[in-house]
Amino acid sequence: MASATTVKLVLSSTVRVIDVAHAAAETMAGIAGFDEDDALNVAIAVREAVINAMLHGNKMDPTRKVEVNLRAGARSIQIRVRDHGIGFDLGATPDPLAGDNLMRTTGRGILVMRAFVDSVEFKYREGRGMEVTLTKKRAGRVAASAARPQAAVMENGGIER
Repeated sequence: MASATTVKLVLSSTVRVIDVAHAAAETMAGIAGFDEDDALNVAIAVREAVINAMLHGNKMDPTRKVEVNLRAGARSIQIRVRDHGIGFDLGATPDPLAGDNLMRTTGRGILVMRAFVDSVEFKYREGRGMEVTLTKKRAGRVAASAARPQAAVMENGGIER
């Protein structure tokens, strides 16, 4: 089994470097064996995590850094994004799919992250900021018909997979 490949980025909280994190995540997902679609999905989740870290955690202060640690294994990728802010209460985050929030142009970052990776974990580290860990695992070998997700319409009009 090959050893994991790791990359660490330390970014200033400026919009112009967001694409660096996106490109690194997409490349590392490819190294972990994900196809182009899944690699793009991982990159979009990382982009959202980095934007949230810069905007909400570091308040767009370019002197405050966002650390992005990417680890590509043989069958998975794990990304940790850490800001230097004061953290937040995940339970107090408005549901972007609820009533008036549907028409808002912001507030969907966590929803997007959860849609594109298998696991999203938040942890406040005292004195070190908020850390978001994103994990995506490659599917094991399955029959072609079993690989296709089955969709069921839910009462709220959403689709559950």
